[in-house]
Amino acid sequence: MSRLAPSTDEEIFERISTSTNSYTIESNEDVFKSDTVFESFHHQAKILISDRALLACFLILWLKRCVVPTLSHEVIVANVVYPAVLLAHGKSIALLPAMVAGIQSGLHTLVKSFCQVEAIVDAKGHSVTNSNSRPLVKTPNPRVKLPYTYLMAWYVMHYPSLMTAVYPSEGFTPYVQRLENSS
Repeated sequence: MSRLAPSTDEEIFERISTSTNSYTIESNEDVFKSDTVFESFHHQAKILISDRALLACFLILWLKRCVVPTLSHEVIVANVVYPAVLLAHGKSIALLPAMVAGIQSGLHTLVKSFCQVEAIVDAKGHSVTNSNSRPLVKTPNPRVKLPYTYLMAWYVMHYPSLMTAVYPSEGFTPYVQRLENSS
């Protein structure tokens, strides 16, 4: 995210020429009656984005990626917009239940994937065995980032001394730093 300079009329009209200049609704939508004409959103680019709007944009991305359990695709879901706007306006909201739900969901996914060990079979459906006549199995390699992300954030916030740089002469690396470097 970065703040762009306001667009000129020429830049706006160039963008509009590749899209539509206005939008007319066909039915009543909330307080707007049918046949209401809305001007293109491109005209909003004349105004410099505020610090609060930039903060809300950051919070939307942060909530989507780190707090609210959502699918991994890159679409911003509607349930993060309102809380982000509230936070940008200084309103307190309880995020802990959503964070705990995300951690529990990630841990559930982890446990579920570790319990799904499958035997490797040949083209005829027979189990493939190793030299000791033990069946070969596919070991799952799950990727669940959220629990680790939350735990690391908690460590950094509550125990910053665990994350401090170590002087080379000491030969000691904090446990949390070793975890971070190994992943």
